[in-house]
Amino acid sequence: MNNNEFQARTEQIDRLVQRVNAFKDDDMRTTSLELLQAMMDLHGAAMERVVELLAESGEAGRSSLAKLGSDPLICGLLVLYGIHPVALEERVSRAIEKVRPQLQKHSGSVDLINVANEAVTLKIQSSGHGCGSSVDALKAIVEQAILEAAPEIVAVSVEANEPAASGFVPLNMIQPINKEEMKYEKSTA
Repeated sequence: MNNNEFQARTEQIDRLVQRVNAFKDDDMRTTSLELLQAMMDLHGAAMERVVELLAESGEAGRSSLAKLGSDPLICGLLVLYGIHPVALEERVSRAIEKVRPQLQKHSGSVDLINVANEAVTLKIQSSGHGCGSSVDALKAIVEQAILEAAPEIVAVSVEANEPAASGFVPLNMIQPINKEEMKYEKSTA
């Protein structure tokens, strides 16, 4: 399951909770929401215990916990229950490092400026040369990696450094010279 599938499932749960909230029968609505909360509490406690046991079981356990924490489905659940073993900023930094070689292939680079209040600020630079090297394309690559590693991030903003004009004129922008127009311009000058 990838981040998109996780998002789709959480959106489905949200829609169902909205339907429950719309029940006319107060007792049915209250009971349904209490059942949902009890299930969430049970799952949260179990997940927290799994994290504790793995963290306490030596290097192999910590390695397994790191692997679980990077899985999109499990990462989302660990975040949901507030028990992800890796700090948010570290997960964001790792995600950026993971895609840095891909950005370099597209003549781009990224620097992490800030992670605060479920928002990430980046500085992306693009040389503007090569396929798919626009700042928007580079941002999409980085944003996907960040959201997989840190699904609680709600905003990714970019301080872009577009390439400076190089004086290069693409071939398709060069127009053939019309000799008749040139003669006319010379005679009127």
